[in-house]
Amino acid sequence: MKSMKIMLSALLLSLSVGAYAQDEDELLEAAEEETAEVSIPANPTERRFFHRVQLGYTGTSAKYTNKSATWALPMYEKYFLSGVSLGWIGDLRLNQKKPFYLELGATFTYHTGTYDGNDNSQSSVRYKWHSRVNAFSITIPVNISYQFRDVLKEGLTLAPYVGVYGRFNVLADRGVRMTHEGYNVITGETTYTQTDPYEIRSLMKDHNKNNDGWMNGRTHQGKLFQVGAQVGVNAFYKRYSFGLAYMHDLVPFAQHDSPSGLYNEPKSGGGITGVTCKAGSGCDMEISTAHNFAVTVGYIF
Repeated sequence: MKSMKIMLSALLLSLSVGAYAQDEDELLEAAEEETAEVSIPANPTERRFFHRVQLGYTGTSAKYTNKSATWALPMYEKYFLSGVSLGWIGDLRLNQKKPFYLELGATFTYHTGTYDGNDNSQSSVRYKWHSRVNAFSITIPVNISYQFRDVLKEGLTLAPYVGVYGRFNVLADRGVRMTHEGYNVITGETTYTQTDPYEIRSLMKDHNKNNDGWMNGRTHQGKLFQVGAQVGVNAFYKRYSFGLAYMHDLVPFAQHDSPSGLYNEPKSGGGITGVTCKAGSGCDMEISTAHNFAVTVGYIF
């Protein structure tokens, strides 16, 4: 009887120890699952949300065309605008199973570029002008990206993206410096040279009575807002980002098309003052900044 009591006690003890061990295992597993849910990935780009600041170089191919016969509005100018940019980009994960991200941000860019042109329409006098453009804009990108992780080496992530953007043109000025050269047709010699000082006016304003802008007529003013499409790729390594992008403006900076001819400004006493460009007069013109590319480097937070 005594031995049976000892065996029964041992059996109950073993069952209680087994049950305790099982409960302990279940508690440990639950704790591990809870820890896994709140753990932060070692790579910051794998988080649900991360953001970065970035510096960049931006190049823009800008073209200015006009059918006006006056030197203040040349027939054609082509610029390559070099710019520096500073921006903030935030990346938000859209899908729990696939690494699709929504990119939103803002980039501040300063551009500048020059153009040298000639006008030899008069044989005895040659005209040369040097144009300089300065511009400042704010760009708002909206992109969808996909992350390819551990590419080439562990920790390297490639994230191609496609999207649209809106650009706010805060400032756009054009300065022109004209040089007049007297030219002897027989000897081929330059008889005199005269260089005027820079004349700087806004491309965002009308050519009003205060002579504030280059454009004659409201339809010729530069647009405050443009839209475009872009493609690119970002490379993430540890806390650093490197990017390449191509941006295409869908809306020109300024544009005016009309079916009629140029406008002859009449004098009060008779005759005309010359061919000028007015809104609705048929002076077709366009300023485009269609092709843009950017190289960026950033730091991830």
